Amino acid sequence: MRDRIASSLLVGALLAASGTALAAVVDDVSYPPDRHGPYGVGHTTVVLTDASRNLDGSAPAATAGRPLFLHIWYPTTVTGGHVTYTWNNPLYSQNPGGAVYPGLPDLPALSFTGSTSASPVAEAAPLAKVSFPLLVASHGNEVAAAKSMPDTLEILASHGYVVASVEHTGNDEAWYLAWFLEHYAGLPLGPNPALGADIILQRSKDMRFVIDAMLGGIVDQKTGIPFSSSVDPAAIGVLGYSLGGETSLATVTGISSAGFRADRRVKAAFMGAGTNYGLLLNTTDYANAAVPLLFFGNDTGIAYSNFNAFRHSTPKYLVDIAGFNHHVAGYQSGWCQDIHNSMAAVNPAVFPQMFIDPSSLSRTDIVNYVFDATFYWSYTGPREAGVYDYCEPSVFDRISDAQLVAVLFGDSRILAVRDELRGLMPLTPEVSIAELTRLANWYAVSFFNSVLKHEETYARYLTASASNERANPLVRLTANCESVADHPLDLGPGDRITFVPAGEAAYEVSVTSGATLYDPGTSKLPVGGDGAVYLSYPGFAFPVPGLADPVSTIIVNEKGALTARTSPDIGFLDDNGSPWYMKGHLLLRNRFTIGALMKDLDSKAAGAGGGVFGYFDAANNRVIVTYKDVPARGTTQPNTLQIAVYGTGRIEMTVGALAATGAIYSPGILGTIGIASGQTRATELRDVEPVRFARLRDHAPVLMPFGRDAAIFEQFHSGIAASCGDER
Repeated sequence: MRDRIASSLLVGALLAASGTALAAVVDDVSYPPDRHGPYGVGHTTVVLTDASRNLDGSAPAATAGRPLFLHIWYPTTVTGGHVTYTWNNPLYSQNPGGAVYPGLPDLPALSFTGSTSASPVAEAAPLAKVSFPLLVASHGNEVAAAKSMPDTLEILASHGYVVASVEHTGNDEAWYLAWFLEHYAGLPLGPNPALGADIILQRSKDMRFVIDAMLGGIVDQKTGIPFSSSVDPAAIGVLGYSLGGETSLATVTGISSAGFRADRRVKAAFMGAGTNYGLLLNTTDYANAAVPLLFFGNDTGIAYSNFNAFRHSTPKYLVDIAGFNHHVAGYQSGWCQDIHNSMAAVNPAVFPQMFIDPSSLSRTDIVNYVFDATFYWSYTGPREAGVYDYCEPSVFDRISDAQLVAVLFGDSRILAVRDELRGLMPLTPEVSIAELTRLANWYAVSFFNSVLKHEETYARYLTASASNERANPLVRLTANCESVADHPLDLGPGDRITFVPAGEAAYEVSVTSGATLYDPGTSKLPVGGDGAVYLSYPGFAFPVPGLADPVSTIIVNEKGALTARTSPDIGFLDDNGSPWYMKGHLLLRNRFTIGALMKDLDSKAAGAGGGVFGYFDAANNRVIVTYKDVPARGTTQPNTLQIAVYGTGRIEMTVGALAATGAIYSPGILGTIGIASGQTRATELRDVEPVRFARLRDHAPVLMPFGRDAAIFEQFHSGIAASCGDER
């Protein structure tokens, strides 16, 4: 029984095991890629053990091996009901005293249910009697396997794929919970080995092992389902999200620094929001990829900057998404469900007692609390954007004030913020979870159907045609070769951009040279670590054309953005994916934003006397915010830019010094400067063009429209040369 874990429960009426027969499969034109395919979706779970490695992945094995927990979705000819997944991993939560899986902790099980499947799913249903491609999926850093792109994995199964999602022991959510409980609550749970510096190498070895097990009949023996005889060994793909994206990429590139060879059985790879953790992979690895690739949701810039380096991969695609949010796009429909379900399970009495003396508390109450408080509410405090921007108001239904305050570690400000914003949720309707999920489904199904099944009908969904751009207005699609014109920084020290309100729908914009910075003040703002600070002063507010109410609170973000109202989060700028990605974060966020060199700035790395400063200059009725000598993440070159916002609505941006580099992960993304209402519609995004501020230098002011959906901005970036030939 230990290897067959019932990890999901039927919601609603429990259907008969035989289910309902599906209609015969018809021509694929009846099944668009962003909708359910011709098959029902079966699901099972299994525990496998790689006997060649130890728990931490090291070799040779001196233990019973490395156990791995898998979720498998697959095509079936029966329908089921919607199921509710659990986030418990049996290797940890069904390991009393560490006796079942020696060397792993005895983690208390979460008592609440996870999220409900987006598609109807039949547990342990018979596999359809056709040959199918195999996809092996890898989750993000410290995430449960069934929480990483679950809707897309279900949709792929409905389109005729066997999808095995491996949970990487030592780098999953269960590992993190055990680690936190031992380090911060002092609960002795037993050994909890982690994947170390070679994390991507070990994850990639997990992927290889799962392919072996699926083809070799090991999974058949444990599940009673004949996967090995139904999987086409010539049609194997990998996919993953976040760190799982890099894992998938490393599986097909190999890791030259570790002597790890690419798995040539894999014929295609889909990278969802993939990183290059630790800059592990290099151009040699990129060139070693020899299979079709698709990079989806380019929020870290790796694919944008290096797309052409994958010169032996044909076809290859970059699906760049404006305003993409890394976290919610990975969890898909489970995101808001998880937030609600985990909050509802919190016992408020746990905080602060668990940090004082947890011995009097229920271990289940403690693990439920840690799950919620250390993830969903740990990014930006009471105005957590992942909640207000993307969830419906019902996420707070039946959640008590005491539970909310507890999950914020006693911060009662969340109650006022909830009351302020609840009626406006979701705050970013143009970049919704539903749309990000639909896009993931569209491109995953189209890509794999095209390159693994060789169904040419789906290739038409992978073009930048006018019809596809209308259907997917958030997407900028690149196929095979990226070519971007250079747009270097042409604003220099002393340049001052001034925006003066002109009526209800315009600004007069001017640029003058020779300006000096105002006194930055001595109030250093604690924005380090991707933080934000709220600046509000009695009697101060400023008007914005197109907005009905004046702005009285300025939220200063470390990453070079000043926003008004709602949450401080500027969409997890991460490492600045591309100009298109950044354009979306400025124009689609549904809040007035001042882009003060928006890029991945690191105030903690500022030199002596540097950092982010802000204060109210009462004599001139203005708020002054200064980014002083702040480098981009992973670099040393300083950036200095000052913003002055007057009670009249006048906004000034004065350049001290701008570094001609972006963050280390995206050195070509130099920054975005300007202002935006944030209320541009996704369907209008391509029509909003940037300006050239330097062309206005020392000329008369220019009247520029600025209504509810407008923006006046410029983006600076290095060019990408079109050198894309296949050199094989």
